Amino acid sequence: MRAAKDAARTVLALLTCWVARISSARAGIALVYHRIGDTAGNPHFEILPAVSSDVFDRQLRHLRRRYRVVPATELLEAVRERRRGERFPASITFDDDLASHLEDAVPALQREGLPATFFLGGVSLREPHPLWWEDLQKAIDERLVQPDALPHVAEADLRSALERSPKAIFRVAGTIEQLGQSEREETAVELRAAVGPAARNDGLRTDHVRSLVRAGFDVGFHTFRHDLLPGLSDTALAEAMREGRGELERVTSRPLDVISYPYGKADDRVAEAARKAGFTRGFTTKRTSVGEETDPLLIPRIPPAMSLGKTALRLARAVAPWS
Repeated sequence: MRAAKDAARTVLALLTCWVARISSARAGIALVYHRIGDTAGNPHFEILPAVSSDVFDRQLRHLRRRYRVVPATELLEAVRERRRGERFPASITFDDDLASHLEDAVPALQREGLPATFFLGGVSLREPHPLWWEDLQKAIDERLVQPDALPHVAEADLRSALERSPKAIFRVAGTIEQLGQSEREETAVELRAAVGPAARNDGLRTDHVRSLVRAGFDVGFHTFRHDLLPGLSDTALAEAMREGRGELERVTSRPLDVISYPYGKADDRVAEAARKAGFTRGFTTKRTSVGEETDPLLIPRIPPAMSLGKTALRLARAVAPWS
């Protein structure tokens, strides 16, 4: 039943996209992926559930056949150049320094001959370094913390997450995300102590990043500390645009002039800080299409669903001029 429903969504997406192409709408889409895995994650209980490798392969084939896939740095120009009847442009991006980028995403992209941009912070260049939400996920999944164990997190919310209440983990993650830098680091330290040593394959080391570059993929900046940028002071915001960027540029042997904002959140002030720091493109996770008037430093991106049909329909509706 579920497969039939998803197949119907795929058919509807194909029809929607075909009709939309008849229009002269100048629109495009950028996708943002995180983890790719052998099996699909559970969006009810996982902060960033993995898209299964099989579904990812099918999504890439759909993009190659139905859209004009371009590098993220060329998306705005492709949108502005689109003419009636042509395929809508699309870009594929990835956030965070994850081993699955190199192990799972890159081979699939190479099979389809598609470009992609990987936005990295560089926090794990020298040694394994899981991000705080990865530690939180493990702590909840394996019940490694007590409900009153995390500073700045409501005991009731943490208990609900430990009891596997659907979506409860998002309340905990949302609380931590909104904390100031010092409070979030304090919570992160407690999580790290609870889950134990980092795994050897956590993050991307220097040679991994260089492998991405050698394979022909673009690398952008995702900030070193992954702070919620709109809440930073002007001084801290300017520092976030710099910290770790130089080291990552030395690893990639090229300037990093595109950025994706942590948690996908940015406003006009953040965009202006990115401009002053020398970035030419900035990406959010506002779930909408890219238009010819889109601010180059506030380009929206759409996350994929856990299936082909849902993803295909989500993208088709984004570019359809009547939606």
